[in-house]
Amino acid sequence: MKEDIIQKIAATKRREVAALKQVFGITDLICSSEAGNREILSLRDSILSHPVAIIAEHKRRSPSRGEIAPMSDVGKVATAYAANGAAAMSVLTDTPFFGGSLVDLSMARVAAPSLPILRKEFIVDEYQIHYAKLLGADAVLLIASMLSEEDLKDFNDIAHFIGLQTLVEVHSAEEAAIVPKDADMVGINNRNLSTFATDISHSARLIDSLPADAVKIAESGIHTPDDILQLKGLGFDGFLIGEAFMSTTSPGDTLKEFISVCES
Repeated sequence: MKEDIIQKIAATKRREVAALKQVFGITDLICSSEAGNREILSLRDSILSHPVAIIAEHKRRSPSRGEIAPMSDVGKVATAYAANGAAAMSVLTDTPFFGGSLVDLSMARVAAPSLPILRKEFIVDEYQIHYAKLLGADAVLLIASMLSEEDLKDFNDIAHFIGLQTLVEVHSAEEAAIVPKDADMVGINNRNLSTFATDISHSARLIDSLPADAVKIAESGIHTPDDILQLKGLGFDGFLIGEAFMSTTSPGDTLKEFISVCES
């Protein structure tokens, strides 16, 4: 792994969190996130209850593709995903690398109140987990390659303590070995975070490294219904897809078409 890229991302996130803490301290954040009585939805249950379980992503840009949908109306996309069969929605909140924002997460929650939402972010501090809950997320992404084994366990525990679910992302057998046993879902990222290149066959090579009873999610590099069917045949329960939808003029309709083809 090119450590400089991972370190650059992590350093950027730590600066972001430090700046946010100056405005909104963690004690105030925790109190605010716990003040409401919002029902937290189960992303895991939604995955298991959908025959073709797609976590449809809102993505404005990426380091590998550049601009994808920079002016996208996240509320309209969320509504379309909910109406067209998504099992859940992933909202990228990273600004420097993916063009997302915390506002995107909040707007998606308002637009699709019954759709489980994953905050997709490079989480390096528990502050980001509490903020995820405050803005309406039901689950958070924890990337094993960015965290120590101790931090991965602690962040998984913190998310569970405040009622959120976790999707732990791995890219190697070594990372799979440190996934907390009570992680709600385990994802294999077909995108190498060192180069941002994708290889869908990576999921096939690594799936046997995951616990047999894990809810398994394939992430990145999924561009066609055939890709979904291939991965489903290998034992994956859910599929996180962003660019294949967001690069079209109608992400919701494209999602619907994918599901229809897979179910036919």
